[in-house]
Amino acid sequence: MTGPEEIRLLFESGGLDILNLDDVGKSSEFFLHGDIYQDRLYHVQRISITYIALNESVRPLNNARVRQAFQLGLNRAVLLDAAYGGRGLLENGIMPHGLYGFNPDLPEIPFAPEDARALLAEAGYPNGFDLTFSVSSASSLSEMALIRAAVSMWEELGVRVTVEVLPDSEFMRLRKSGSLSCYSATWTADFNDPDNFFYTFFGDADNTRYRSLCYPRGEIMERVRLARTIADPAARIREYRELEEIIVQEDAAWIPLFSRQYYYVCSTRLDGICSSWNGSVKNKYREMSVS
Repeated sequence: MTGPEEIRLLFESGGLDILNLDDVGKSSEFFLHGDIYQDRLYHVQRISITYIALNESVRPLNNARVRQAFQLGLNRAVLLDAAYGGRGLLENGIMPHGLYGFNPDLPEIPFAPEDARALLAEAGYPNGFDLTFSVSSASSLSEMALIRAAVSMWEELGVRVTVEVLPDSEFMRLRKSGSLSCYSATWTADFNDPDNFFYTFFGDADNTRYRSLCYPRGEIMERVRLARTIADPAARIREYRELEEIIVQEDAAWIPLFSRQYYYVCSTRLDGICSSWNGSVKNKYREMSVS
């Protein structure tokens, strides 16, 4: 795998025309704040959500108080800062900023470690428990920084976390079989509709197992399935917002973290850099030209 320094040198030597600053680790600060590349710096808000998955088929993650404690035990603003220099927006549900149906009035998930400790005690784990946080070997340096920071916050609650780095193929095999206890990932919108997020993760038993969430509430999954058939736009969004509060705020079925601003630097010979509706540059290569 090509490392951050090799990628940076490849760009600076003319071997790359678009440099994603996620790929260069701490060197991103040089491009972001130095004088040389300011006129070639491009950024865009991605319609996506970075989240932590909690597997409800694994004890004690099957206990809603434990999952709520995990939500309250994370300072998500610090996680965003540690991993991506604060470049993004905190998210409190399933629908991220920019997605059709996004709810700006969704209650904020606070950082409340004392409340988290109390919930763990109520759940029967006053001294914490052991947890495995699985990580793909393909994870970026920024993703690893996020995971290390999250693990340290949970350890402050008394949870003993083992970070398990797996070959990417094994990570995906276990995730798809519903076997991972806990992991972090990002989902970017394929199309601008809540269904792309809700049904993907909570639409049926197969989908939720495929993501190693193993969400057990059949009646909620049935509502997610039926929501895609509602013809009235206002009624449809109202249903998705109700489901969002149930799944995330009440059930704490996953931990929403943030959506991100992506930063790129382009070469002097590249013209027309732009992003598609979801914030992806890859989808718009046909709009660009190289001189």
